[in-house]
Amino acid sequence: MGIDGENSVDFFLLHDNIRAEQVHNLPSCPVLKNFQQTVERRSVDLVLFVLEDSTRKVLQMSVGLLFHTLQKNITEAIDPSSPAEKARKLILYACHDTTLIPLLVALGTFDGKWPPYAADVTLELYQHRQSKEWFVRVSYRGEEQVVKGCKAGFCPLEEFLEVLSQYSVSPEEYNNLCSQMEEDWQTDS
Repeated sequence: MGIDGENSVDFFLLHDNIRAEQVHNLPSCPVLKNFQQTVERRSVDLVLFVLEDSTRKVLQMSVGLLFHTLQKNITEAIDPSSPAEKARKLILYACHDTTLIPLLVALGTFDGKWPPYAADVTLELYQHRQSKEWFVRVSYRGEEQVVKGCKAGFCPLEEFLEVLSQYSVSPEEYNNLCSQMEEDWQTDS
């Protein structure tokens, strides 16, 4: 790419530019087109490197608040004492690709590829008609996923909530964790 050892490369910036040009049908730098796979691979490697450094804490900082909210929403949805008019049938969240990767890593479903533009994760809550047991099904880009700790695509709710609880943090816990990580970072610097 014509980059010497003295210049640093921001693979995220390059990756974002390449993706934006593709999505908006804009002309792209021919040299970058040749290195598109390398740029994507380096971007994925960098995210995974960050996530693997004290994985649990970093994942808690990345998706902990979302997992806490998901736990709360699911628990409210299955609570028979919740008023029917209060129960929501659909909840949508929007995020960036850099948030999808930690989400997929935490669920144990990351395929090692950068999420394409407009990628989606769908969580569906089901109740068995006869046994009344609850199940969660997770799909990524329309394909059913088997969440770590689950034996099949339809994961018993207790097992799914156990996966969420590994990384779930309340807003208060998040603030404490953030302060702790900032202190650790300042000590290391």
